[in-house]
Amino acid sequence: MTGSVHYRFEQVAPHAWAAVALDAGAAVGNAGIADLGGRALVVDCGFTPAGAADLRAAAERLAGPVERLVITHADFDHYGGAQAFADLPILASRTTAATIAEAGPKRIAGFREEMATYLDELEEQGAPDWEKEQGRRIVAEIPGLVLTPPTETFAGEPELDGATVIDCGAAHTAGDGVVWFPAERVLFTGDLVGVGSHLNLTRGHPPGNWLAILDRLAALEPAHVVPGHGPPAGPEALAAARRYVETVVELAATPGDHELPSEYAAWSYPEGFHGNIDALRGTG
Repeated sequence: MTGSVHYRFEQVAPHAWAAVALDAGAAVGNAGIADLGGRALVVDCGFTPAGAADLRAAAERLAGPVERLVITHADFDHYGGAQAFADLPILASRTTAATIAEAGPKRIAGFREEMATYLDELEEQGAPDWEKEQGRRIVAEIPGLVLTPPTETFAGEPELDGATVIDCGAAHTAGDGVVWFPAERVLFTGDLVGVGSHLNLTRGHPPGNWLAILDRLAALEPAHVVPGHGPPAGPEALAAARRYVETVVELAATPGDHELPSEYAAWSYPEGFHGNIDALRGTG
């Protein structure tokens, strides 16, 4: 699909696409599309309904009528746009659905308070042009934002006509899920993997869980990985995520201040690195 200011759609396999969030768009988080025999499965839906509307239109053009939306985890940039799919089944793990139901209304209320001054704050901070444009797009949508929670929940590894949804447990959030498309060896990971983007380990869940999940996902032997942030990649993205988590854990256990390792200096969200160390040390 051309013309979207929110996503770039990249085909990663004959019947699977990554929807990569554009810097100045109002999607913020990535999404994915799988063609399940002329019916589309959409994975995550971005921050705002406008981005999600673009996503749905692309899914219908590329793969056919959307059959279901799957939410991988309860971060707003992965479920906030769900009202564009309100007429369809929306699936999430039990933990993710419960978190959205509890935290979602507070998040929207908070956005409505924050957005009154958000653009002025970006100007005062000297934010880059792309971030200010993204801010304008998000602010424009906040008044019409309606929480659209999951309508279906799952545990374990249910099959969805050719795709498998896997409840991975607590790592990045209290309940992280992935979607595995085995016919084409495509793995949609949500924020368990970022490509060129710092992961967020600040939620208080044992990092050993994250490492075990990454090992479990690597055992699937995916050929294509669609991350929660950053461009699609191959299986090396799982190894890179594992190395990142291990590095943060090791440095957090080592006394003193630490410079951002050169390996991660060019990654997006660099402030997240020291935030992760502080959180693991219990000082964040």
